[in-house]
Amino acid sequence: MVLGASNYYGDLSQGQNIKHFHPSVGVYQSYNLSDYFAWRNQFSYLYVSGTTDGNENYEIQDLNFQSAIYEFSSLMSFDFHRFGTNINNRSSTPYALLGLGLFRFEPRRLDAEEVSLHAANTGMRKTNYSRIQASIPIGLGYKYKISQRRNRGAWIIGVEALWRKTFTDVLDDVTGTYPDFRAISDAQGEASAQYSQPQVLKGLNPFPKGTFRGDAHLKDWYYFVGFNLSYRITPLICR
Repeated sequence: MVLGASNYYGDLSQGQNIKHFHPSVGVYQSYNLSDYFAWRNQFSYLYVSGTTDGNENYEIQDLNFQSAIYEFSSLMSFDFHRFGTNINNRSSTPYALLGLGLFRFEPRRLDAEEVSLHAANTGMRKTNYSRIQASIPIGLGYKYKISQRRNRGAWIIGVEALWRKTFTDVLDDVTGTYPDFRAISDAQGEASAQYSQPQVLKGLNPFPKGTFRGDAHLKDWYYFVGFNLSYRITPLICR
């Protein structure tokens, strides 16, 4: 299993987004293909959030979001040193991870958790985006075998960081330009218009149609950093 913290990088992440790390967990099964390679399948629960609050350049927008992420990923792990079942192999090694993932997300307001930004269609899209998306997990880690006894399994502990490169810019529900406030209100209702431009809830005027709401050229990322604990069933042998 993996246990640690998750975060995201996108339109509503400020620098390292330190205030928005959240507890996350995952479980996986790994199959050793050789002394260097292993195939790993993993289910993960992560949580991400972000806001324009505190950014003097964008604070007026009053945009924010939070979302749980449910992910399944299949990865190849490469150990930089022999780390198989041979008693003469290393007891520790750095490793790299690369794979494919599928995740589901549901962006909601930080200050109004019951508000689904996807359902509000804040971008007034003709076809709303899918909440199921693909990702490419890319990671690095370091692991150590706690026990190294012949004909026995072994507990393995480690630390790792796993970044997910996505193909969407709406993990935070922010991209492109603002639609016309009156048009979205007439077509989808006043609530959709207000959460498209939440600064109006504070008495500010709506932005003109075409004003940049987010950067459509950069796709969103989310990531995990934390600890890894596993038990290798296959015993150590001499060969």
